[in-house]
Amino acid sequence: MSEISKKVAYIKGMAEGMELKADSAKDKLLLQMLEALDLIAEELDTLRDHQEETDRYIDELDSDLGDLEETVFGEDEDEDEDGCSCGCHEDEEDEEDDDVPEDSLDFIEYECPHCGASVYYDQNAFDLSEAHPCPSCGKELFPESPDED
Repeated sequence: MSEISKKVAYIKGMAEGMELKADSAKDKLLLQMLEALDLIAEELDTLRDHQEETDRYIDELDSDLGDLEETVFGEDEDEDEDGCSCGCHEDEEDEEDDDVPEDSLDFIEYECPHCGASVYYDQNAFDLSEAHPCPSCGKELFPESPDED
């Protein structure tokens, strides 16, 4: 029972002690106001119960979603100490060029011999036997050259 319900019950008890009768206009008004207060208190208690249930359900969903994200995407290395991954807490000196991959230690930069555009490749997944067209001009970055003896 909420604090509001307790107060309404107390006021109703006082009204019963005053022996209010429905035959007097003033008493009838007070009794109707008490009835309305009682309905409001009940509705607030119901809303509070539903809100608490919804909050618990959302917390469970958030936890399940966090577990799912961790399973699918692994740990988020981009999160700062606040758990925020939006980048809003970065200092200006920590900002990187948007064209450069974040983990530049695992990437190599190659300049297209045709147009001069910078292209980045993952060192661990790079395969020279595959075709590598330049994203800017579309020409092959590593054309096959005749074997030198």
